[in-house]
Amino acid sequence: MLTRRFFIGGAASCFALGPGRIFAATGETVAAGRPELSLGVVSDIHIALDKGGKRLNRNYMTDTFKATLTRFRDAGADVVVIAGDMAHHGLGRELIAVGEAWDSVFPGGRAPDGRKVERIFVTGNHDNGPARAKRVLSDNKAIRENLIAADYKKWWDRAFHEEWKPVFFKTVKGYQFVGFNWVIGDCRGRDENFNPEIADWYAKNGGKIDPSRPFFHIQHPHPQGTVHGPVWGQDDGMSTQALMSRPNAIAFSGHSHISLTDERSVWQGGFTSIGCGSLRNVSLQAPGSCKISSGAGFENYTTPSTAPKDADAMKAMGIANRFNCRQEQFLRVYSDRVLISRREAISGESYGPDLVMPLPAAERRPFDFKMREAKAMAPEFPAGAALTVKRVKGHVRGTPGAKNRKVPVWEITIPRADAVRNARAAAYTLDIKTSDGSTLALGVIDEGFRFPAESARGKACAVCRVACERIPKGGFTVAVRAVSCWGRSSSPIEAKV
Repeated sequence: MLTRRFFIGGAASCFALGPGRIFAATGETVAAGRPELSLGVVSDIHIALDKGGKRLNRNYMTDTFKATLTRFRDAGADVVVIAGDMAHHGLGRELIAVGEAWDSVFPGGRAPDGRKVERIFVTGNHDNGPARAKRVLSDNKAIRENLIAADYKKWWDRAFHEEWKPVFFKTVKGYQFVGFNWVIGDCRGRDENFNPEIADWYAKNGGKIDPSRPFFHIQHPHPQGTVHGPVWGQDDGMSTQALMSRPNAIAFSGHSHISLTDERSVWQGGFTSIGCGSLRNVSLQAPGSCKISSGAGFENYTTPSTAPKDADAMKAMGIANRFNCRQEQFLRVYSDRVLISRREAISGESYGPDLVMPLPAAERRPFDFKMREAKAMAPEFPAGAALTVKRVKGHVRGTPGAKNRKVPVWEITIPRADAVRNARAAAYTLDIKTSDGSTLALGVIDEGFRFPAESARGKACAVCRVACERIPKGGFTVAVRAVSCWGRSSSPIEAKV
């Protein structure tokens, strides 16, 4: 049994994992026996009705969700967490579809062996607002009658057969969970003020929380200043302030859809914060320090609003496909550590060895950002790695004011930068030096970064396509660097054309 000292007092120890061990469990660190608690964790499942509201959209159905629930069930889950955005258009029938999927895997809230499996589901911005409902239902009366936010209690009861509350508190096998639903406003991207009760709840009820073991805080936006750094999808800081003095807190959040392969998806400071990726579509986040000097942004990513108006019209790559990857996590809680398994949910492929989070968190924080960033190594290309550059036919992206055009394109194929263990490339920067002495700076996000490193997609080469008209005639040299999620850049590999 854990003692009160487990989470209280004591300076942080020198326990630290090197870059090669951050995402690996070793023989001496894996707990034996059955875990005290097992959790399946997802976020942003986005179940959606088709236009007219009569059936589920074939691209937003419950198939992946059911497969994930089945894996959780078979792994022995005591709890399933959804960190928001269940109903894509905020409609009751979408929420009911989530409940029906749950009931098909856990009829009566139980697994086949009879154990009770607890739901810890919170709402996100998609569950809360009316704006997206208009994409499905054209009649205002029908929208009002079917909107979850118009009657949370009714739709929650119909979907899950339990009472809905803006804040709820549950205990499972002695472990405590606090869930904060998104109840006000739509998405702002940053400084999300989604539930005004966070500070008051902890002020009034914090004494109920057992300080001798971890407890779990669940909300949709990321607690500000924690996972992924200063990124889209954070709250207004209220949860961070409430949790900072609670080192036994483990917070789950979603909203940003950023990949679990980004090492910044686990943060430890005054508490622990875990980003949950997405079970619907996984976004590709550029390393924060990876800036493109042209100001046009990455060739296969959204273009910054500050970019020149014709920036998109010149890009010969569409926005990277976010819909071919979905992610899930499974946590096992022991008396002295938490093991986190991660999986790509469509293929069922594992992301590799478990992440190991030693307990007590108050004394050992291997996922501290400053320590990990200081130790992080740059990805590197293997010896002999070479770029392939060829001229092909393609199209520039076009904008509302500039039509998509068929043009000749330089296609640059970039080999996998896998020479350094556990230092993956999240993106690539390209410096194209032209015959007139100018340099064109470009960047591409690595689509394979979201997949297990040893999977076919994780091993695939990256490709950058550049319209020939962007490079003056007369030959050029291209130098490519691989960049990690921490912003560490490799030595370049070059090709002369």
